[in-house]
Amino acid sequence: MKHKEKKIFTFGLLMLICSCSSDYTKNLGASYFYRYEANDLRDILCEKAGGGEIPADIISYNYNTDFIIALQKPRLPQDPLYEKTYTYYKGDTINYFWLIIKKERKVFGPLDEKSFNQLRKKLGVPSSLLLK
Repeated sequence: MKHKEKKIFTFGLLMLICSCSSDYTKNLGASYFYRYEANDLRDILCEKAGGGEIPADIISYNYNTDFIIALQKPRLPQDPLYEKTYTYYKGDTINYFWLIIKKERKVFGPLDEKSFNQLRKKLGVPSSLLLK
């Protein structure tokens, strides 16, 4: 097999293996993406350093060109793969809200519902951007 044919074969094999996996990513814009892995790890990450993240486990999220919002039930202890260690005031017994300003790479969370709604209003997050 020629070198070029080997590359094409290897690429095809990798694509087949990846397509058989139940892992999934969705581009959310501004270098952010939602990741779902087969072991039920659901988080939001940024490809750029210092862009922040929302650690697992994302229950619901939505986004537009300016913002990402999410509802999370944290997995504790937190996986060491994340940039930061987050403080969850009531542990993993309740859900937490998150908000990302994509252009500024600012991440707010974990928040309770009241703080989240106040921040949405302050930042002008459209009321049409809802968690599903």
